[in-house]
Amino acid sequence: MSKIRVGIAGAGFVSHIHMAAYEENKNLFEVVGVCALHPENAEKFVKRYGLKKIYKDYYELCKDNEVDVIDICVPTNVHEQIISACAEQGKHIICEKPLTGYFGEDMPDVEKVGEIDKEHMYRQVIKKIAGIENALKSSNIKFMYAENFVYAPAITKAKKLLSASKAPVLELRAEESHSGSHASYSRRWKTAGGGSLLRMGSHPIGAILHLKHFEGKLRYGKPVKAKTVFAETGNLTKIESVKNFDKPFMVTDWYDVEDWSCSIVDFEDGSKAIVISNDISLGGVKNFVQINTANGMIYCNITPNNMMIAYTPSEDAWKNEYIAEKIETKSGWTFPSPDEDWVRGYPQEMRDFALAILGEKEPESDFELAKETVKVIYAAYLSAEKGKRIEL
Repeated sequence: MSKIRVGIAGAGFVSHIHMAAYEENKNLFEVVGVCALHPENAEKFVKRYGLKKIYKDYYELCKDNEVDVIDICVPTNVHEQIISACAEQGKHIICEKPLTGYFGEDMPDVEKVGEIDKEHMYRQVIKKIAGIENALKSSNIKFMYAENFVYAPAITKAKKLLSASKAPVLELRAEESHSGSHASYSRRWKTAGGGSLLRMGSHPIGAILHLKHFEGKLRYGKPVKAKTVFAETGNLTKIESVKNFDKPFMVTDWYDVEDWSCSIVDFEDGSKAIVISNDISLGGVKNFVQINTANGMIYCNITPNNMMIAYTPSEDAWKNEYIAEKIETKSGWTFPSPDEDWVRGYPQEMRDFALAILGEKEPESDFELAKETVKVIYAAYLSAEKGKRIEL
């Protein structure tokens, strides 16, 4: 079998995670090359992984006949353009979360995008989703949504338990939080499309939507969809006590995006979900999903977990060894992850996408999940602004 040839758009943090997943599936994939906004980053990426090509931009990448699929690992404000180019050139798409967003493209002063009313944002995002969907339908390509929570081993096992028990899912609770993104684009609405609710909340929101889709197919033969959302957002690093504090250990230089969010999602069948995402949590990235059913409780402790526990009083003892994402110190008790990418589902995700491209199955994480996730998130922004529940 010939390998699936991949071109990566972007050479940042998540591109390296995806590259590791491709290397875990090297019997299925060959990564041909990369393009990046900053050529020096593309050069470093190609040198590190021994790739053949550097493309000057995503147009050149999409036109390469030696590439079968484009892996979109760039900031969200460029997703729509690259998806359109892929559809025009007949390239399959792997798209990092979230699918799209609102970035003030129709504003006279894009620097004020964070101030615009969220109803306008919501309507514009719905239009964007429709445009992307039309582009995909007009081309014979696969769209694969890179929501790794769907493929985390804990979530995979949870679905097996749900299948075995056949019990209704009454409530879900999920979270992704840490002490703030390292990426400069995340600070501004015009490049990120939102703050912690969009950038991190897309993971747990995608997970709870996927699990209700899964349950619905088991129980009714069709997905159970989100019906309403009620949310609050906040800028907790901007409160006076934090601004006057000498050394906060989290990112505080957010420009016009939130650093805290909580969303309550109601589903068509009457069940509910609570999702938290924030940039104010120390101790490393926190990823979990809790499922409360009519005959049990399932807790998917993705990261950190106690598969391995270590202690040292020294900050330097393990200075050259990776421990876990986003931890502020390596001293004291820590939870080193033996294989963090596997725990979070990245290699499994790419294997599923390979099988989808080869025509053996549909991807577990698809356009429907991408679409519903971003719709719920922007409805949550609208809810937070209006102070009321929003119908989807």
